[in-house]
Amino acid sequence: MKSFEFLILFFSFAFALAMTHLLFAITRMIRHRRQLVFSWPHALWMATMLMLLLANWLSLFDFREKQSIDLATVMMLFTLVIMLYFACALVSPDFDQGETYDMAAFHEREGRTYIGTVMALLVVSFIANIDATHEGVSKWGLENVVVGWMIVPTVLPLLSKNRILQLLCPLILLGLVIGFMMKFYGDLT
Repeated sequence: MKSFEFLILFFSFAFALAMTHLLFAITRMIRHRRQLVFSWPHALWMATMLMLLLANWLSLFDFREKQSIDLATVMMLFTLVIMLYFACALVSPDFDQGETYDMAAFHEREGRTYIGTVMALLVVSFIANIDATHEGVSKWGLENVVVGWMIVPTVLPLLSKNRILQLLCPLILLGLVIGFMMKFYGDLT
């Protein structure tokens, strides 16, 4: 078993759990749609997290040819995967614990927490990209240009409750994540 296969097997559990949080919450929202108070900002952050999860999973494919991966890089990737899990879990309402179906109230109450977690994820991603470049995965260094741009629409909704910013910023971030995947992972070879 190569080092990549060993790591991706372990990380897959966290990716699967993170996706489960998102998909379970979405399923509950659809099932209880008549009680749901919809929130565009919250929906856009959930969509962004789903795409960030996919983008980060795809990016791990770049390590497939590595014969060895040093402990510092393993720890950095482990931290990245943990941050992805936290961001997906925090943006997903936990309806079983008495959470209402008012997503506007959820965003108002929890938005700073999950947006702040996305911000922390981007900082960890930036550092992981630098580390991966030193590990010989040079593509990740180039990706920091896009990650740097992702920080701006993540910081703004933390600083302002302006309704337009609350809608526009996750939409811009979602576009950047999709553009990132098209640019860097449009074809896995």
